[in-house]
Amino acid sequence: MNVFLDKPPLPRLLIASALTVVLFAGTIANASDPPPNQEIAEITVTAAKLRSLEQFTPTGSRLGLDARDTPATIDIIDSDQMLGRGYTNVEESADSLPGVTSGGNPGDPAQLSMRGFTGNQITTLHNGLYIGPADMTNRPQNVFNLESVEVLKGPASVLYGQGAVGGVVNVVSKGPSFGPAEVTLLGSVGKFGTSSFGFGANTHVGDSLAVRTDISRTATDGYVRRSPSDSLDATVSILWKPTSTLDVQFSVDFLQDNPSAYFGTPLVPVAFATQPLTGVVDSTNGLALDKRLRFVNYNVSDYRIHSSQYWPQLLLKWSPSENLTLQNFTYYFHAERQWQNAETYTFNPTTNLIDRDRFFVFHQQNLFGDQGSLSYKSKLFGLPNVVVVGFDFSHLNFLCTRGFPDGDSVDPFNPTAGLFGPILQPGELVARRSPTRWNDYALFFEDAIDLSSKFKLITGGRYDRLKLERENYNTANELLTNSFTESYTSGTWRVGLVYKPNDYVTPYLSWTTGKDPPGTNNIFLVNAPEGKFALSGSQQVEAGVKANTPDKRADMTLSVYSITRKNILSLDPVTGNASGNGEQKSRGVEASANAAVTPHWTISANAAYTDAYYGHYFDTITGSPIDAIGNRPANIPKITANLWTSVRNIGGTALEVGGGVRYIGNRYANTANTVKLQSYELVNLYTSYQLMPRMLVIARVNNVLDKVYARWADVFYPTEIMLGAPRTFEIGFIGKL
Repeated sequence: MNVFLDKPPLPRLLIASALTVVLFAGTIANASDPPPNQEIAEITVTAAKLRSLEQFTPTGSRLGLDARDTPATIDIIDSDQMLGRGYTNVEESADSLPGVTSGGNPGDPAQLSMRGFTGNQITTLHNGLYIGPADMTNRPQNVFNLESVEVLKGPASVLYGQGAVGGVVNVVSKGPSFGPAEVTLLGSVGKFGTSSFGFGANTHVGDSLAVRTDISRTATDGYVRRSPSDSLDATVSILWKPTSTLDVQFSVDFLQDNPSAYFGTPLVPVAFATQPLTGVVDSTNGLALDKRLRFVNYNVSDYRIHSSQYWPQLLLKWSPSENLTLQNFTYYFHAERQWQNAETYTFNPTTNLIDRDRFFVFHQQNLFGDQGSLSYKSKLFGLPNVVVVGFDFSHLNFLCTRGFPDGDSVDPFNPTAGLFGPILQPGELVARRSPTRWNDYALFFEDAIDLSSKFKLITGGRYDRLKLERENYNTANELLTNSFTESYTSGTWRVGLVYKPNDYVTPYLSWTTGKDPPGTNNIFLVNAPEGKFALSGSQQVEAGVKANTPDKRADMTLSVYSITRKNILSLDPVTGNASGNGEQKSRGVEASANAAVTPHWTISANAAYTDAYYGHYFDTITGSPIDAIGNRPANIPKITANLWTSVRNIGGTALEVGGGVRYIGNRYANTANTVKLQSYELVNLYTSYQLMPRMLVIARVNNVLDKVYARWADVFYPTEIMLGAPRTFEIGFIGKL
């Protein structure tokens, strides 16, 4: 039996389509070249820059509000900053925003944390669309293809449905434009065999047809032995404007990645760790990290970690008048993911060996969706008003196939890689299968009314009805009792008030609610009895202010918030039965600022304080009740801070020098709070030189001080810690043709 899923031919067709668009761009470039007085803009890549509070932010609302008029915290990092700071993926980019951290392992490669919540309590969107829980669908996506990464803080189910408690991260792709035809190139090489390549092309025919394609690839040999990784991202988008009132945009995204095989460094007894990594972890149960194991890979030699996905999307936007706009977004998402690894590494004090498991799992996900909305501007009670009403529908077919072959034990210092072994054990007829299906129907509205010239009231609501079918089969293809069918209904709301006493300072106050699954928080994998419980509910109260100086040489945002999440699945410590009376709370302060100290010197800074803890909660993940009342959730630092600066035109030349410092406070590795990940600081430096208006050369060094630090700890892998990368360097270029 071949348990690997056959690769569909469509990805190859997508690459061919991308190349076709490139050739198309080249053939009509001459017809679209700008006139002599309209040159392509110079390269603008920098680590620190000012922002505009008047910038339109679709992530925060469908009402067309700018950042200043949105009663919520919205943080944005654009393409210039991502490339200037040397980020290669979405997680690194989001990390630089206030209070955001990221991590994960190859089985869960792109996890985010903010406002005291993590994992699937953070919703990741792609161009505003939801495709599934974060720990199932997030991939290490390349930033070259992106226009921006936008973060909306706090519960956001009223906008995007179940799952958003801590916030939403929206990944926005570059789109076609009717500006001058251009080609963008990026390339870099660095330590550990790291390389990046990017090719982007945009062109148009007259005022009715524009085409864009972006292709990028990142790769590295990895800083841990036998842990190479690579990611290939291709996006093709065509915008057709048959009339001045109608936009038709068709795009296809393709992503293929092979993450690193490094699942973490095992914790060992203090007595065994003769060369302990000091200042990295603290433990109350006698565990430590040994320097001798830092770069050791315990995975098998024939490991497999692979994902491929493609995503065609069709957007129709019709504005028959300046006050009325109708929009419809239809999409289909297909993904295949494959894992075949030794993933857990546990030190055995009896043998002084590392015990390894074996685990394989394969996913096949098919999601069809359609989202439509109507926006209307008018007068309500004589006051200016904008209202949006719409619907959201999605149909999911998800198949999970998995198995647990026997493991083995290896030497901690020189492990024999070995082979995974037979995927199916003797006597197994089929691997364990778990099909999941859903139909999700939703209606939503948003409204913004100007109560006066200084006060704006924003409201919104959403009603969801989700029918979920979850089946589990054993190796004899028999249906198990933890299969179930359930329908969930939920209503979520948002109310916000914005006050604009002048053009420079804007205070706001908001109340938002959210809904998400009560137990594992992965709606794809929930089983009975978890699935029989009602959805968890969350609510947030937030107050803040957004401001800029009259000359717009400086801007700042400040917010305080309090979030309560209730009805979390918890274990009864006496009976061991599940109940839905768990509670999690979070409160904090976030601030960010940008300033142009001089015309050539810019500083960007942010900081966040988060006080997150469990109310009533007995951990359900470990299988035995752990009293977590008052404990801090795993991977949540109390303090985070980022500082970036850049100085341009040094000595009157085209030289730019910049860098950044990132601080992450102490975190816990588990719900019991028995292993603490120590705080750390990272220093990154870069310099760039503009060889010509359209060619930039960049050199950078990351983790300049070669800090050893614990980046992440997965609660499902409690015996190992993900360590961060040592000092790295790279040199590259960005050019436009």
